[in-house]
Amino acid sequence: MFIQQDWLMRQIEMMVSTVLRLAGLELSQESAQGEELRQSGSDWLEQELTSLLNQGRLGEAEDLLFEHLKPGDKDALAAALGFYQQANALTDAELEAQDFTREELMEGLEQAVKRYGLCFPGLGPAEL
Repeated sequence: MFIQQDWLMRQIEMMVSTVLRLAGLELSQESAQGEELRQSGSDWLEQELTSLLNQGRLGEAEDLLFEHLKPGDKDALAAALGFYQQANALTDAELEAQDFTREELMEGLEQAVKRYGLCFPGLGPAEL
């Protein structure tokens, strides 16, 4: 189980990194440590997502994120990538306490990037 979770964590990290490069976005140093992304138009959304994550309300945060994802809106995409990066930094126990799995994080990330015309076949949990 540990090996599978570690593999999923690395896959999520790689997907976030790849999408950042493809979309021409950058993470600030703080974001790489699980904080905010440097995108001015998405400040409110990023702060709200971070706040919900810190309150242990991961499901609500993901719902809010998907309400704001619009194709072509790079700020929302940046917020999504930061969100999944922060959520991926949670321990398995923290995810479990919020009724979430790392597989669900991967599925959510895949759904988010698909809204922007990007897909990564073969990386999803169905392939494990």
